[in-house]
Amino acid sequence: MEFNPTKAIVHNEDCDLHYWYQGKGPLITFIPGGNGHGRQFNPIMAALSDKFTCVTFDRRQMSASQVKVNKKLSPPQQARDVRAIIKVLGFEKSIIFGSSSGGIFAFQFAHDFPEMVDHLISHEAPTACLLPEASEVFDWGLHLMEVYETHGLDQASREFSTKLIGYDDEGIPKTVPPGPENPRNFWDNEIPILLGYVPNLWRLKENKTSIGVMRAIRCKDAYYARATEEQAKILCCPKLVVPGHHQGFEVETKEFLPYFFDMLDTLEKKRTSG
Repeated sequence: MEFNPTKAIVHNEDCDLHYWYQGKGPLITFIPGGNGHGRQFNPIMAALSDKFTCVTFDRRQMSASQVKVNKKLSPPQQARDVRAIIKVLGFEKSIIFGSSSGGIFAFQFAHDFPEMVDHLISHEAPTACLLPEASEVFDWGLHLMEVYETHGLDQASREFSTKLIGYDDEGIPKTVPPGPENPRNFWDNEIPILLGYVPNLWRLKENKTSIGVMRAIRCKDAYYARATEEQAKILCCPKLVVPGHHQGFEVETKEFLPYFFDMLDTLEKKRTSG
């Protein structure tokens, strides 16, 4: 379907959240990760909007959703922002798709508002503290923060990007870049929190929330891909290896979609079978 969304703003907790939506049917809410902007989901929204109402947004302090004074990241506040967008659209619940740290915020949303989750799909949420080598990854994150503080954004971003496997594979289109100020907000206010934050996955399991996790094949053994294995162990949930890299849903959308539908079908069958 042609991409021609309706754009709107909802005010929540001192932030004008810019969101856009398209389609008819059950709601799918797409949550951006550390790059902060919703444009990365435009291709998959266009592809799905013949069957679903699709919505995404720029997260607070990112792209169009600015505030007067930036603050440290609060995953619970991010979850409340998602709730505000779902509510203003007139829905009581939604399918949730979160990628990268957006997957962490998706888990947080399910923790805080379980009654509003239809199904949840987390795509490579970087819950590094669950990994066997969590100590090493944590120390690497502290090193990157020191590089940012002493050598600046460009150097820190270059070192961080060495872990983003698959983006330079031959023939793979480039992703849409974030707004120019998004990386600085990420390094100033988000990565210090995300480095050690994991929502209570055991509570999600206890609540019997319908959850599936995905890891991207082009990411190989990147820490954020392997984190999905640990999540699946805790949640006892379905997991899929899907096409693409960390943003494969954006640049290999056609290849990604059958796996998206497969996961939704698996989750629906699991729920109806008890």
